[in-house]
Amino acid sequence: MEAQLEEDKRAKGLIKDTDRHGNDRWYFRRKGMPKVRLREAYGSDGFWEEYSAAVLGVPYIKGGAKPKPIRIGAKATPGTFRHLVEQYMARAVINQAPHTRSRKRLVLDEICLETCLSKSGETTTGEFAYRKMEPRHIAIIRDQKPGRPAAANNRLKIVSAMFEWAIVPEVALATFNPARGVRKLEESRDGHHTLTEQELAAYESHHPLGTKARLAFAIFRYTGLRVCDAAVFGRQHLYLNRLNDGTEEVRFRITPKKTSKSTAVVVDMQVLPPLADAIAALPLNDLTFLTTEWGKPFSEKGLGNKMRDWFDEAKLFHCSSHGIRKADATIAAENGATGHQLMGMMGWTTLKQAEIYTRKAERKKLATSGAPHLLKRG
Repeated sequence: MEAQLEEDKRAKGLIKDTDRHGNDRWYFRRKGMPKVRLREAYGSDGFWEEYSAAVLGVPYIKGGAKPKPIRIGAKATPGTFRHLVEQYMARAVINQAPHTRSRKRLVLDEICLETCLSKSGETTTGEFAYRKMEPRHIAIIRDQKPGRPAAANNRLKIVSAMFEWAIVPEVALATFNPARGVRKLEESRDGHHTLTEQELAAYESHHPLGTKARLAFAIFRYTGLRVCDAAVFGRQHLYLNRLNDGTEEVRFRITPKKTSKSTAVVVDMQVLPPLADAIAALPLNDLTFLTTEWGKPFSEKGLGNKMRDWFDEAKLFHCSSHGIRKADATIAAENGATGHQLMGMMGWTTLKQAEIYTRKAERKKLATSGAPHLLKRG
């Protein structure tokens, strides 16, 4: 035990979180970055290998060879795929939004670490000569996300954008884009799973009132906010509005992050009773409603990861916070909300998105009223 404690002291960034059932969970945390969950048995060889991968910032491959650290900005052999990635990140992506930079960094780093293009299984894609890449190679890179067509297509999109940048005359690092013509995989038109009423009830049943998990649920369920906005949602967004009859109501006003630099649309609506009750139970000194165990606001990714944990605890493995937002729109539409009302509630700027839900609700009503016509008369 003493040796284990000494090991823990040397393991910087290693933290333990004990849930309400007494179960210990281990994470690696670097300042300014979201936590990385360590799922191997604590103290095992696999645990420390997983910890090492988290420190290096690379994916952990269970039972596989220890991953090599690939870092954007590190030295790479000219002509390699990794060298092209470095140039793209340093010269083109550097001027893009932080969220975009982070997303591209993670995807390209992951590709660099893979060995899918190697016949021996030992040479990483990062070491592959990018000028020799053909559409078949890009297709292989795309297909490393089996069962996840959206993630596969995102890879294809990012790699294609990198090669498009590389072939422009002022860059001239490549002569053609091997990703051109590589088809996208067919994705589900519905995207994230929409939580059913039974799944919403199951989450509430598992996470009782007074827990942070239930507070998060109330925020998503009764505001329709995206995770990036729920992470910063707090008392600064609340205000009192006097009605014509002299009574007052509490409302919230927030500019969604997704459209803050384009349309700057504002979501302004009343705080519904279930959310008001959840907020009333919070300490008055909390400005942001959802905070970490250290009392700090969640990052967007941090809150998304925490919601993933809370869903998993309720055995809702296929559900997500965005699925609650979709459930909100579905329930509102089925209760008679118009397309323009949905636009105001969800922060949408066109009717196109809202009409997806109103049309579904109308079809459901028509099907219900029409079903008796399938029965024989008399």
